[in-house]
Amino acid sequence: MPPVSEAALRAAVMRLDPASGVEFDREFHAAWEQALQQDSTVPMHTFLRRWAVFVSLHRYPGRSARVRELERLVGAASSLEEARAAADEVGRLLAAAESEIAGR
Repeated sequence: MPPVSEAALRAAVMRLDPASGVEFDREFHAAWEQALQQDSTVPMHTFLRRWAVFVSLHRYPGRSARVRELERLVGAASSLEEARAAADEVGRLLAAAESEIAGR
């Protein structure tokens, strides 16, 4: 897991999913503008945390594929129970990503 910094996360995102690099840059600039307007570091911390979770989830091909499959299952679920089961697993994967980031 790379350090939770803009440069390290940008490099990781570009290596893992270059198509997401555009969204990374757009969100970085939006967070920077918001931080300046609010005179607060919260928007930058939120940005960094969001992309650290992205990197944590997608740095293992199997886990990345599972996240995408679960997202598809939630969207295509024919019952609330199916959607909840897939969403619960997404929640567990997100919790594991958060733990990985916190344990750095």
